[in-house]
Amino acid sequence: MRRALSALLLLISAGASTAAHAQPSRFELTPFVGYRLDGSIDSSSDLGFNTDVQVDESSIFGATFDIPLTPNWQLEILANRQSTSFSVDDGLLNPSRTLGDVDIDYYQAGFLFQWGRGQVNPFIVATAGISRIDPQFPELDVESYFAATLGAGVKVFVSPNVGFRFEARGYWVNLQTNFDNRYDRYDSEGDLVQGEASAGLILSF
Repeated sequence: MRRALSALLLLISAGASTAAHAQPSRFELTPFVGYRLDGSIDSSSDLGFNTDVQVDESSIFGATFDIPLTPNWQLEILANRQSTSFSVDDGLLNPSRTLGDVDIDYYQAGFLFQWGRGQVNPFIVATAGISRIDPQFPELDVESYFAATLGAGVKVFVSPNVGFRFEARGYWVNLQTNFDNRYDRYDSEGDLVQGEASAGLILSF
């Protein structure tokens, strides 16, 4: 009887310890900052350049909002901005020329899968939505394109309501346009691919 009681107390203690370290399913608001690598845009893209151009690397900022669906799955809403510039690479012996500034905004929704359920939770995430490209010079118009992202990282909680999120994410923007009517046809090709690393503060509630 004494052995059975000891075993029962041991199981209760282990269960209580596990529950204390488990991170409950909560809403998560995560403002973040990061750095995005450069990417290239083909001259045949819809943006209107007559030569290949480069989107320069620069810092980014934004936020994610994660809605719990199950202990492992979350619906993620993402918004961020990169303030950067277009440039042209004239070759090895000549420095690149800056054409003008540009703001690139992403508005995305998708799913995040996490595991661990404790203080440390690795995750993978995929989203889709639009990218809004806003050149800061009058020759080009603001345009919105279909875009998608794929990322992975880890969440580290220091309390039930506060944690840190470290992530690497890739971005893809479809710059292809097809326009056809009885009078004219217009086709453009190309895409924009970039990668970034970011760190954010998780506010869980």
